[in-house]
Amino acid sequence: MPIQAAPAPLRAALYVDFDNVFSSLAAIDEWAAWSFATAPARWLAWLEAGAGAGARRLLVRRCYLNPAGWHEPEPGGSLAGWLQQPRIYYSRFRADFVRAGIQVVDCPRLARLKNGADMVMALDILDALAHPTRFDEFLILSGDSDFTPLLHRLRAHDRRSLVVTHPLSAQAFRAAADAVLGFEDFAEAALVEDAAPDTPPRPAAPAAPAGADATPDPGEPMAQRAAILALLRRLVAEAEAPLHLPGLGKRIHEQGGAWVRRSRFGGAGTLARLIEGAEGLALEAGPGGGWLYDPARHDRPSLQQPGLPEDPLGRLMAELRGALGPGLEVPRLGPEELDFALRRLAGMLPLPGPPAAEQRAALAAEASAAGFDLPARALDALVAWLHRARVDWRAAPEAETPARLGRALFAEITRQAAAAGTRLPPATLAALRDWIGLGSPRPAEAEAPTGVTGPPAQE
Repeated sequence: MPIQAAPAPLRAALYVDFDNVFSSLAAIDEWAAWSFATAPARWLAWLEAGAGAGARRLLVRRCYLNPAGWHEPEPGGSLAGWLQQPRIYYSRFRADFVRAGIQVVDCPRLARLKNGADMVMALDILDALAHPTRFDEFLILSGDSDFTPLLHRLRAHDRRSLVVTHPLSAQAFRAAADAVLGFEDFAEAALVEDAAPDTPPRPAAPAAPAGADATPDPGEPMAQRAAILALLRRLVAEAEAPLHLPGLGKRIHEQGGAWVRRSRFGGAGTLARLIEGAEGLALEAGPGGGWLYDPARHDRPSLQQPGLPEDPLGRLMAELRGALGPGLEVPRLGPEELDFALRRLAGMLPLPGPPAAEQRAALAAEASAAGFDLPARALDALVAWLHRARVDWRAAPEAETPARLGRALFAEITRQAAAAGTRLPPATLAALRDWIGLGSPRPAEAEAPTGVTGPPAQE
């Protein structure tokens, strides 16, 4: 009986939406995301060996990456402890993909907040349909359901498609593909058992400390909102006085878990919107967002009520208004919102000039999706301050760009105060630095930061 020859490997083309895959894996297991980014050769070999189909040759290997993109490791987590840095910039993984034989296509944010990786990928895949090599299969690593029409086009051209995506991605997206692999299954292939010298070994999952308050993600938005409200009611019941909203939001994230912010407070968008209409909870407007209290137990909070939490941000804003005068509005944003805005503005570079109204609106929308309240008026004021500071909007983004924007903001505020005849006291300067996230002043920081001209800032 003649021996049948093994079928020829599929001629395949691979397209990776790096930002989407990394963030999706990080939400499941940060070490899986790290292994995916630092050891791509391992999961490439897994795909070529036949994962999701028969053996294949990956004739095209492309990764679409925003070099200014970044991920914040879970505070207190094992990855954050190993890295000893607050953020991981995607640009650091570019060399790992190049060494693995993957072509990296940089997709920085240009005129719009969202990078154009999905559009560039789609155009490249459509071009590949007319390539002299007839690709039998297209592999798409992304959780973006916007690729659904593209999958229909591939099917119409009699090409097989495999997507590696989130199991909760749109049903229409998954149904349009010939084969689907969930990120959890892919994570098993992405985790490196024998780590390379420059890759940290994946530690055993630490046991939860006794009395830990972090709760598992309920999954469904209604259940998420119910879990957050239950935690709020417990905190309010334990409090002897109204709870200040900024501090309360931080406690919710710490005790609830990272899913609270990822879920946008169970789909409510902001903590204030979640609380609206909740039985047994009342929200009083005030500096920093106001206070949450139980009308049956607490007196209604007021600005004069003794014992209420201090509002250092409100005090700083009042001091700056007095120093600058009525003609210059300081953006009323919390430190986290300001950090988010500066990093997203940095990610939009290079631009021909200050972000236009459409771009600012897109930034505000992304902030809302991430659980931040970024009012249009405050964002307009922030952009105006940076423009007055003469930042170079045309400069390509770098890892230090957000910090450079922060230093420009600090320099311009102190410069304008000096021009108005006011020398800000050391306590106000320290509060201003804390608000912007600059930390302690450095000896060389007496000079204006890069991209800013004019007299040196006050220190």
